[in-house]
Amino acid sequence: MLWYYVLLIVIAATLVIVACLVFALAFYTDRLVFGKRMNRKVNLKYFPPEDFGLGVRLIDCRLGRVPLYAAVYTDRPQEECKKVVLFCHGIGAGHAPYMTEIARLCSFGYVVVAYDSIGSGLSRGKCTRGFYANVQSAAAVYGAIKNDPSLSNLPVHLVGHSWGAYAPLCLAPDAKARSVVALSAFSSPSRVVADIAAPVMGGWLAGLCRPMWYVMNFLRFGARGNSNASRCIERSGTPAFLAYGAKDKTVRSENCPAVTAHAPLIQSHVYDDKGHNVYATVRAQKLIDDLNAAFSSSRFRTAAQRKAFFENFDFKAATEEDDAVMNQIRFFIDSH
Repeated sequence: MLWYYVLLIVIAATLVIVACLVFALAFYTDRLVFGKRMNRKVNLKYFPPEDFGLGVRLIDCRLGRVPLYAAVYTDRPQEECKKVVLFCHGIGAGHAPYMTEIARLCSFGYVVVAYDSIGSGLSRGKCTRGFYANVQSAAAVYGAIKNDPSLSNLPVHLVGHSWGAYAPLCLAPDAKARSVVALSAFSSPSRVVADIAAPVMGGWLAGLCRPMWYVMNFLRFGARGNSNASRCIERSGTPAFLAYGAKDKTVRSENCPAVTAHAPLIQSHVYDDKGHNVYATVRAQKLIDDLNAAFSSSRFRTAAQRKAFFENFDFKAATEEDDAVMNQIRFFIDSH
């Protein structure tokens, strides 16, 4: 029977080694994304609020002891605005890439409070920590709004895209918001990482890593680190406008609240011709996809080709919004 015990030991040792290797890969992937700051990229053009005639003032906000950059945007005297939109940005260099959308929301007569999540853009922090950190950042800014004398009595609506759509959905059960607008949101953080990683590392390996990412979220943020956005918005009872593009290459439909969340006050909109930037025109989405692909190390043969691409890229056209979608959002917010 000695051989039997030796075989069991070999199998157990192999499983332990494999588990350690998978955990190491999952940890490396997690730190590759969230273990660093997300600053503005030098090759990209960010349109400042002045280009849209927006007034700007900063609002004091901290996540724990870490200062967050949060700003109040208006295109008219603030006393003429009757609603506050808390805008939550997607993964990247804070809310600067969304200035066109912020300006459009201001044009609807809203006060827009936008922020940079911890470790992103102009906010402090050594790294972005993880997906749930944006929920924590949004909660901190929501608290700052309620502590601001000029904003505290106005109804608050939560609006966000992608990672920034996950944030308001998860915040909804705790915030007294009038409504939530979530564009291209995902439900499960570990699932969206696995889906994004699958084309690179293979679906089976991404599937093995997913439990590890789940554990990391739990260790970093506690039970809420793996909050399911669909369940959160259902539980909150908050009116919600959930939008998703059927051609989204980042969030799969089975992991999107616009498909999986169901409640009487939830409006789901699935656009057949849209991608991940569901608020953008089809032309703008193609430009955005081309721009994202340009950051691949294999895209250009020479540095000169790379430089020429960014110098000639039409950044204004890439921010072109779909008026129909933006007006749907306006109608939804105005009706609540």
